[in-house]
Amino acid sequence: MEALNLFKQTNFSNTIWWRVNNDIRGYKNEIGNELVTEIIKNRLFRIIETNLIQKNWHNKHRIFIQCFEDGYICWVDINNLVIEKYEAIKNSFVLIDKLFIQEKMPKILDWIQNQSKKSNFYLWGGTAGPNYDCSGLIQTAFFKSKIFVPRDSFQLKIFCEHLFNFPGDISVLQMGDILFFGEGKKCDHVGIYYSKGKYFHSSGRVNGRNGIALDNLLDIENSDSVSHYYRSRLISAGRVTKSYLWNKTIR
Repeated sequence: MEALNLFKQTNFSNTIWWRVNNDIRGYKNEIGNELVTEIIKNRLFRIIETNLIQKNWHNKHRIFIQCFEDGYICWVDINNLVIEKYEAIKNSFVLIDKLFIQEKMPKILDWIQNQSKKSNFYLWGGTAGPNYDCSGLIQTAFFKSKIFVPRDSFQLKIFCEHLFNFPGDISVLQMGDILFFGEGKKCDHVGIYYSKGKYFHSSGRVNGRNGIALDNLLDIENSDSVSHYYRSRLISAGRVTKSYLWNKTIR
């Protein structure tokens, strides 16, 4: 049955969660092509747009939703949307604690390293791969291990347990710690710590590598201009110690 008919059967309820059975794109506005995220297969969402029963559906092609795993809101195309009602929202996820997350870190970094070996480029809003933006890469890496973290870099900064501001002692960094970059206190880029002063991130075309790569926190003689640029924009470091709860965590 078409997604629109399923929505109509439930009167566009905002308490029902739906699982997507195909990758879909999330847009900034009801019209236009500005991508803000990609929602990969098996993720969950609910409708948050109001008064849909009264809308003229001949001229409407998108619907406003909230994703379950990160609380993110965006517009999605209804055409080609393949969904099913999801009933087990309270009982389907394992308990996530610090130990669980710590044990998953090698797997998370292995996955990112494998993605870096594929042909890829930086894509604003990219989450489904092989092309990612900075926070999309990190979110998907954690999601693959059933750990939910916020979508955008500034949200990640708020969400993570704060470790220290830069300049700081990088010897305290552990595999999987999140690095925050920007101007002043405003975070607009993230990376994930690997080892020995190196971190993975997906950086853009300007001042970056146009895709996923390793860069260096250490100021060494053979450090190139990209590593130097991002080193100059370091704000702080944080650690993922919990999984996101869409109805309890600030976004």
